[in-house]
Amino acid sequence: PAGASAGSCSAASCSGRTHQGTPARFRNMEGKFFNGGRRRAPHHALAALEDDAQEPSRRRGRRAKATGSSSAASTPAASSSSGSSSDSDTKSVPESDGDDDDDDGADPARRMASLVALVAMSTDQNPSAVAKHLRDDAETYRALEREAKGSAGVRAADGPERRIARNLEVLVDALGCAPADLAAIVRAFPAILVLDADDDVRAVVQFLTGPIPLGGVGMTPKAAKECVRRDPKMLGQSVKDELRPKFEYLVEHAGLRPGNVGDMLWLDLETQIKPRVEFLALECGMGSTAAAAAIRNFPPSQSHVLYRHFENPENMARKALKCLREEVGMSAEQVSLAIGRFPKILDYSPEKIAGCFEFLRATCALTEEECRRVIAATPQVVGLSVEENMAPKHRLLVHELGLGEDGAREVIACFPNLWTVANDNIRARFTFFLETVGCSREDLTAMLSSHPHGVLSLSTDNILESMNFIENVFATLPSDDTQRRTLGDGGPRELAVRVLAKVPMLLGYSVERKMRPTVDYIRETHPDVCAFRALKMCTNSLGGTIMPRCYFKERAGWNVLLVTAVHMSKSRFCEKVGITVAEYDEKAAEFIELTERMHPPPAKPRTPAFAIRSAIKAQTKRTTSRATAGAETAEKVSYGRNGQNGATTERRRATRREAAEARRRAAAKDAPDGE
Repeated sequence: PAGASAGSCSAASCSGRTHQGTPARFRNMEGKFFNGGRRRAPHHALAALEDDAQEPSRRRGRRAKATGSSSAASTPAASSSSGSSSDSDTKSVPESDGDDDDDDGADPARRMASLVALVAMSTDQNPSAVAKHLRDDAETYRALEREAKGSAGVRAADGPERRIARNLEVLVDALGCAPADLAAIVRAFPAILVLDADDDVRAVVQFLTGPIPLGGVGMTPKAAKECVRRDPKMLGQSVKDELRPKFEYLVEHAGLRPGNVGDMLWLDLETQIKPRVEFLALECGMGSTAAAAAIRNFPPSQSHVLYRHFENPENMARKALKCLREEVGMSAEQVSLAIGRFPKILDYSPEKIAGCFEFLRATCALTEEECRRVIAATPQVVGLSVEENMAPKHRLLVHELGLGEDGAREVIACFPNLWTVANDNIRARFTFFLETVGCSREDLTAMLSSHPHGVLSLSTDNILESMNFIENVFATLPSDDTQRRTLGDGGPRELAVRVLAKVPMLLGYSVERKMRPTVDYIRETHPDVCAFRALKMCTNSLGGTIMPRCYFKERAGWNVLLVTAVHMSKSRFCEKVGITVAEYDEKAAEFIELTERMHPPPAKPRTPAFAIRSAIKAQTKRTTSRATAGAETAEKVSYGRNGQNGATTERRRATRREAAEARRRAAAKDAPDGE
């Protein structure tokens, strides 16, 4: 290579005379291209090689001109004394010089050195290092040697140098590869030097960066560059036969979004991707849909589930799966649920899984079925350390917070996500309820046992908003004997704390969209209802339960307390007021639509994904409407032929209209305004 001595060249075919005959400008090119110079692009390196190829002819012309002038200036005596020998010597100088240059141009070792120099200058590497990488890939090195022999005497612009420069230039122009990126790609995949720029390299780059509607992956140039750097061998793969089938399988069967496929294209389809997807779907019992969802929703912060070697019979996943089924005794549904929520559970050893199960059973006093439910609901618990995480949290619940063994067991069984909450956050939340909200330790224990999600997961601002509203309800609505027997006497703040201990799910309701409209409606229609009963009825649907039952109760003249009618089952209520369930559902649908218009949900952001979902729902709505209309037409024809009872037909039509209306409301709930 350029700049190396005859004895230091690492090229196997170098004869030494290559470097001895290399022009000085070519030998000193390292200082320009390898020490921070600006001319690093492949076409610049190729231009430098072409200039060096023309340098010997310019020198030869200058030497010939100097030789001719000296012969013309010689004296006649000298010319006559030398005779013909002088003429032959004069002719032999340019001929021998030209022969040496032609031999150097036809020398395969010299041509091989120019190929190595081109790669070295384009990738900002030392020529000897490039030669070593090429020699390590024997097949590529032999291919370049054959090209060097076949292109001896051919200009660099027409030889293999031109093809190499074009390959590297495609990566620079299309992906923005820097010399360091080109060096990494050449080191990992030297065969890129013998590929075709248009049929191989450019076709792969266009497939990676092309838009999805036109059959591409849709990656940005930066993402495509990282994808190529991770697996440069894909540059030599066929788009039609290898890359596109892999892309389609990952999207259609593995469930990946098209934008996330680029990180998986380096995997082999037959030996890696398919066996791993089939392991999740078949051997783990998840099914194709659940397996695709687990793959699609895998957290990006962790090593992806498709990177795990499930196809290996000795992989830890098979041992973990056997432990979950046989030692822990989880059902197929529980195993599928646990893997879908936390695929990393397959990475843990059977000893760690069994140790977690034993701690839940022996120390936390859970039954075996409760232990299995906890692991299925929060499989992250398997990855926790028993000594450093689980045991301190259990001591915190039992002793520091004063829940006792029974209280801690109830909290763990009802709220398995407790294991993922930091101990400091639990202490801070207890301090907030005890000091800011004003709960007693007994009331807080009762709330945590019955509704731990509301105590540990809701934001403090929402809790304070709910507390202030409940306190205002007790200050404005009347009290009765039932409220005094249940909550006792006290101020609005004390009663608000006590009702939360009785009905802690009130913390999770929206004040403006749920609790306030319900209390206002009850205050207007039944002003004698006490505050405790009004708040307790907030756990029911305003449009689906309270309003239709109030309507039918008054229409039937049924003199019964509203709270009794609300807490009654639908079938029994319809029997009491003398209506059918279909009639009740139709009226309830009207009230639900009314309440949604009065209290619309918060507007969702108009993102492209939201627009796509809205269009799909609108299309589903139109399809459903056409199907319903067709069914009604067919029923009319059937009624005319068979003479069916008109009342039965009308009830069926009402039921279908009700179902269609419910689907329409569900589809229009998330649709943009005016769609």
